Amino acid sequence: VLSCSCLPDSREDDDPPCTAENKQDIERQCNVLKSDKFKECHSLVNPDNFIEICVYDMCQYDGMKSALCDIVQVYVDTCKNHGITIKWRNSTFCPLPCPSRSHYKDCVSNCPSTCSDIFASSLCEKTEECTEGCECDDNYVLSNGNCVPLSSCGCKDDDDNYYSVSSLWSKSLTSK
Repeated sequence: VLSCSCLPDSREDDDPPCTAENKQDIERQCNVLKSDKFKECHSLVNPDNFIEICVYDMCQYDGMKSALCDIVQVYVDTCKNHGITIKWRNSTFCPLPCPSRSHYKDCVSNCPSTCSDIFASSLCEKTEECTEGCECDDNYVLSNGNCVPLSSCGCKDDDDNYYSVSSLWSKSLTSK
């Protein structure tokens, strides 16, 4: 008969460094997941574990707001996997920074209009799921990852090849 004896766990406690005052404020912030904004998902995804992770991470990173936003995003994504879409970002709570000449939307097309395909977003499958993100402002389209004025886009030749405004091209002539 073999006998095993376990040694006491001598590792440091895994509690993050938080003062009582700090922890109370952090818990209040993380409890946003229990608010009405997320209520529709509560019966499918219990927010308690997410709140616990949120408190740990925010304590670990000295109340860093991005830790809160990251865990809320994970909760929202988990809810979305269960068929619940939650609009939760706004200009004061976890805003998504967008480049110049673009703005945040909770539902943007996965195939945005570009200089080389101005009508891409309108021709996309209407059944496709959208995602939150940044969308170019009116009269701007994507070009090399930046929103540029539609007027600065180039053109296409008869073979549907796109040429930027600054490029020079000519159709080569061949004889038989």
